[in-house]
Amino acid sequence: MNKLIFSLLLFIGFSKANDWLEPAYGLWGVGAASRDLNYKASGVVVNPVVFIFGGYGPVFIEANRLGYTIYRDGTYFASLAAQIRTHQFRAKDNIFGERKRAIEAGLQIGRRLPGRVATRLAFLHDLGLAHKSWELDWQVYRRNLIGPMRLLTAVGLQYQSKTLVDYYYGTSAYSPKEAFVGELEIIATYPFGAFGVFAGTRIYLFDGQVANSPIANGNRTDQFFGGFGYRF
Repeated sequence: MNKLIFSLLLFIGFSKANDWLEPAYGLWGVGAASRDLNYKASGVVVNPVVFIFGGYGPVFIEANRLGYTIYRDGTYFASLAAQIRTHQFRAKDNIFGERKRAIEAGLQIGRRLPGRVATRLAFLHDLGLAHKSWELDWQVYRRNLIGPMRLLTAVGLQYQSKTLVDYYYGTSAYSPKEAFVGELEIIATYPFGAFGVFAGTRIYLFDGQVANSPIANGNRTDQFFGGFGYRF
């Protein structure tokens, strides 16, 4: 409840503080996220969240990832990036133990393609609080305009190092190797004057290194989220 109250107050502050938020752009809002985490004895986790689809000055923010562009020429781009790992974590318990959310940072490079399509490759390394390892994240995404609605569709493939996979799905009796993870992401935003609503999903499909873990509940993680916000 405290998180929800904080989120609502933060949203009200966004809509009233145009002076100091003048560099902000995009849709900033609050909502809720549902995560069906891929662990046994772990139910669906629902949390209030703050979402930003835009940025602040030179910093761009895309839900759980933010970055700072260091090169752009209209076709190619490169940026420093950071993110919070929201699809792989487990709260502390007495059965399987805690798997912490990682805060990761690194470099991403990309290229714009014809037809509102772009591709990017990111190297992201844990800052040392969780798995202490790295992954490669490759995505192809497209931004569509359907009337006033903006639709982002992305497909991706992640290569996760052995240390990362072992941290989230290894046990004393099971030591997985490096793994591949497929991702599908769809996010829709719809404006209403100075405000807007958003809804989306992220689906992750894991390979056998994860699916065969004794603490994994299959090979899939589903996320759904939605909310409303202020448009800058």
